[in-house]
Amino acid sequence: MSEADGGMSLADTRRRVLALSAIVGIALIVIVMIAVYGMYRLDTAVTASGAEIDRLSAMADDARVAQVTFKTQIQEWKNTLLRGYKAEDYAAYHAAFVARRSDVSKRLDDLASTAGELGFPTKDLVALRAQHDRLDAAYDEALALFKPDDPLSVRAVDAHVRGKDRPLNEAFDRVVTQAKAFADERREVLRQRIADTARNVQRTLWISMAVGFAFLLLAVFMALRAIGR
Repeated sequence: MSEADGGMSLADTRRRVLALSAIVGIALIVIVMIAVYGMYRLDTAVTASGAEIDRLSAMADDARVAQVTFKTQIQEWKNTLLRGYKAEDYAAYHAAFVARRSDVSKRLDDLASTAGELGFPTKDLVALRAQHDRLDAAYDEALALFKPDDPLSVRAVDAHVRGKDRPLNEAFDRVVTQAKAFADERREVLRQRIADTARNVQRTLWISMAVGFAFLLLAVFMALRAIGR
């Protein structure tokens, strides 16, 4: 069919086909960009949530480690009294006791800092830290009564601090339990957030592919129609 008969020239047909191809190309580029952005969103969510999950696990573990370190501190205290009758032994056991005491204090401080950043209530941690300080002061006072050359002095020392570690152990139990429960609950929320983000990204990709496929079919149809004229 000639142009005089109302048909399109070959050049017009080519231009129309090229225009439709350009539209298809743009649609495909948009789909690819949406897919890349979706993967970026998913990767960002997984990375951020994964990092927070790791910190939550570390916080719960740190609470348990702080409690175990405190129990080691108590054991070193007992070693100081029961085995510190020689000057060198006393120095060694007391140094170990002081070292564990410092470890507990540092772990509680670090735990409180991490807990605050993660949104875990720090009220009980602050109270626990204060209890530990008071117990340490009581131990120092009791040691003034200890006489390595007098075995009976152990009784006076023990009477001064007897049972004072129990409330602290109970406080540690509460904090460890609370930290674990908080970490478990928060981890579940984060895992659900990752799953929701993955579903949203998947839904967006499917919609984008459907729209792109519709564009492709429309372009093919219009191209065939243009060629047939």
